Amino acid sequence: MQYINPKLNVEQLGLAFQRDGRVLIRNFFEPAVIEALSRAIDEIDWALTYRDGSGDKVLSGAQLRGLNAEQRTDLAAGIHALAREKFQFSFCTDSMVAAAQRGETHLLARFMRWMADEEFMAKIRLITGVTDINRVYAQATMYTRGNFLLIHDDHVDTEGRRLAYVINLTHQWRADWGGLLHFTAADGSVTESYFPHFNSLALFRVPQTHFVSYVAPFAQGERSAITGWLIAA
Repeated sequence: MQYINPKLNVEQLGLAFQRDGRVLIRNFFEPAVIEALSRAIDEIDWALTYRDGSGDKVLSGAQLRGLNAEQRTDLAAGIHALAREKFQFSFCTDSMVAAAQRGETHLLARFMRWMADEEFMAKIRLITGVTDINRVYAQATMYTRGNFLLIHDDHVDTEGRRLAYVINLTHQWRADWGGLLHFTAADGSVTESYFPHFNSLALFRVPQTHFVSYVAPFAQGERSAITGWLIAA
């Protein structure tokens, strides 16, 4: 089965990437593939990831359902308090890497293995000119009301992250709901914004400063995606 849209203009995409260090590719996957991924991601029992004073935290779906209203209010207050002082994030996640390492055979785990194989890697190398990528990190992510990701550049000294990516799986979204991927300049201004078009692949060099805007309380949906990095071992 063919996963990637064979009609992509790789030369044009490559020129855009070389010019800007990033590119948003519409209709990257074949329709049957992206629809299957969309259905699979809708079945996830989401965990919440965020930070507190001691570092990164994850609350499982069961733990989230066990919180009462007061505990949920306190959790949100703690997340916002740290965001005023330091880097912070709050969004829902499910690790595709962990699923693949456990040997699971559901669609998202199989897709993770496919991403690590040559068909996907070769296409990304061709578009970006980044030839030393040979590993992938992937997680399913979902931004719902109150979720956000503050400005950062994805660089980690101990990892060989070369490229970041977002595979967008949201059928319907509005820009005024938030949840957009914004790129920033040294002075903090927004230089470009990527809307999460269904079946689009956002691809950008690491390091590059960016953030995901706060999803408004009145948003009528969730912004779902597969996100991660392409890594040089």
